[in-house]
Amino acid sequence: MKKTLLLSCAFLALTAGIAAAGAGGLNLGWNDCGGLPASLDRAFACNTNSGISQLFGTFVAPAFVTAMSANEIVMDIQTVGVSLTPWWGMRTGACRTAASLSGVFNFAAGPFTCYDYWQAGAIGSIAQDVAVGNRARVKGVFALPAGDSRITDVPEGTEVYSFRCDINNAKSVGLGACAGCNLGACIVLNSIKINQPVGTPGGGKFVSAVAVRNHATWQGGIGGDCLAATPAKNTTWGSVKALYR
Repeated sequence: MKKTLLLSCAFLALTAGIAAAGAGGLNLGWNDCGGLPASLDRAFACNTNSGISQLFGTFVAPAFVTAMSANEIVMDIQTVGVSLTPWWGMRTGACRTAASLSGVFNFAAGPFTCYDYWQAGAIGSIAQDVAVGNRARVKGVFALPAGDSRITDVPEGTEVYSFRCDINNAKSVGLGACAGCNLGACIVLNSIKINQPVGTPGGGKFVSAVAVRNHATWQGGIGGDCLAATPAKNTTWGSVKALYR
């Protein structure tokens, strides 16, 4: 009996973060959707200031998404050391400024592995909060215009492109470079809120479970548990939403 109980507890611990049927789930990875093993880590030689790295956030649709109009996303970045490395400071006043981080919601040019729900119609933004220690929160809000004909259903179980984060290589090398490009980092997609128009049966959906893998690493990660990268500070949406009003 005791052995059975221990085995049951172990099974629950292993499956606690996996999306339950109908609840949907999150994936995060470099270069494409699906949380595939090849998309886990991004290794960059930090030898150029041109080019970008593309991080894809997707969700497996929960039940009763009948009229998706917007997504709100929350991610966390954690680096090695006691403070966020300067290279990962991507906001006004930080080493690399807000121009180093941008949100893309247009997947018309591919890749085509997952479902392109937005069909080049979504507008919005992604922005980084002030770092707390070695962690920084990234938030995004993006939507189709009210009444847009593209606001339709998403069949349950369909994996959908929610957003792409473009992280440029500015200040990676040479005069004025920001320290830390060559050091490990962990990025976790904590949640995607699926908004639907007011009055839609079932309302909005909050997805926070894992589909395949909701985290990605940079230069091999930070060691230990990547999923522990969750800042203590959780600020408001106002500063992000104001960017596209």
